Amino acid sequence: MATMVYKARGTNGKIVRGKIEASSAQEALTRLRRSGVQVLAIDKPGRVSGLVGAQARTLGRKRVKMRELLWTLSQMQLMVRAGTSLDDALKITSDSTDNPTLKGVLEDLQNRVNQGESLSEALAAHPEVFDPIVSRIISAGEASGTLPKMLGTVHDLLERSYETRRMIIGALLYPAILVSVAGIALAVMFIWVLPRFVKVFNDVGAELPGITIAVLAISGFLSKYKVVIFLLVAGGLVMGWRLRKNVEVVSKVTRFLMGIPVIGPLIRTANTARAMELMGTLWRAGLPITEVTRLTGATMRNPLYEAFFKDLRQQLVDGKPLTSVFLGCDLFPKSVAPLIRTGETTGNTPEVLQSLAQFHDKETREHIKTMISLLEPAIIVVMAGAVGVIALSVVLPLFRLSSAVH
Repeated sequence: MATMVYKARGTNGKIVRGKIEASSAQEALTRLRRSGVQVLAIDKPGRVSGLVGAQARTLGRKRVKMRELLWTLSQMQLMVRAGTSLDDALKITSDSTDNPTLKGVLEDLQNRVNQGESLSEALAAHPEVFDPIVSRIISAGEASGTLPKMLGTVHDLLERSYETRRMIIGALLYPAILVSVAGIALAVMFIWVLPRFVKVFNDVGAELPGITIAVLAISGFLSKYKVVIFLLVAGGLVMGWRLRKNVEVVSKVTRFLMGIPVIGPLIRTANTARAMELMGTLWRAGLPITEVTRLTGATMRNPLYEAFFKDLRQQLVDGKPLTSVFLGCDLFPKSVAPLIRTGETTGNTPEVLQSLAQFHDKETREHIKTMISLLEPAIIVVMAGAVGVIALSVVLPLFRLSSAVH
């Protein structure tokens, strides 16, 4: 038994630090996760790569990008499959990377392996770089003698997740830019441009139409309280950023969004694709179903789905079949439960889960295309309408004044 120091995020969202007695980092991680905390770092005290050293290096260090991590896993798979020893594979990969943070992690992995730790235990000591699923799949590969295959499995799993995330971010980037530009343009018109017309209209003394009065009133309010409004918006953004970790708030927001026609199906298909992919991959890696559901739930970013998999694991422990838990659950499309039942009947559940993941990944892409095709015209129409109202509110008084002069 050894003493491990750890840094974790508690169930209330606060950072906690402490010590735990365990025979390995993997055992300590397992026990801590069972207590409900999210482990951020763990190591033996006094070690160069330990918690204190990791915290000291965190300030200003370069983060490890997903592309770099995928490259690392790919290189290790190729070398181990070619017969290179794990020690040499880690050294070669470390020497080949330009990222100092990743180089340090790989050097630490090599040191740990040389000291007798398994690769999965070494990976588990760096949860800030390697997801817990990585160490569990690698552990299954070490136990079954299929380490090269499991390295490839982990690589493919992370790559698909990365590509899906990139696709979603890329698809939403243009609408986000469009909304930002439109918002800035309207703010400039309301706060700085329109107030200049107020003096002109007051000097002329012409009777203003209702639309002009309304627009100028809004402009006057925004111009007068622009600092307060800016602070409120900034405060709201900061509060929203902090509340993104609040399980209750995120759950309520997700429930609300799932009731919206276009957004709801996108949330369901995206989370279904991720969940089915994780379950199928972990199951085929040889992990027991209770561990599969636990790890799947721990990696789901949405608290509703995380809670579902916690409940699923408990019901499986109580002896209920997998299908019965999915039946009647509105978090997944209705076609999921019948297909899982087919998999349980035929004994091909992992293959069925993989097929579901592929299907819903395609559905996710289609939903994103549909949402973007609707969102972009809607933004343009709203922007054009706002500009049109502003232009009309300025032109109408000038037109009346011109008519009165003639």
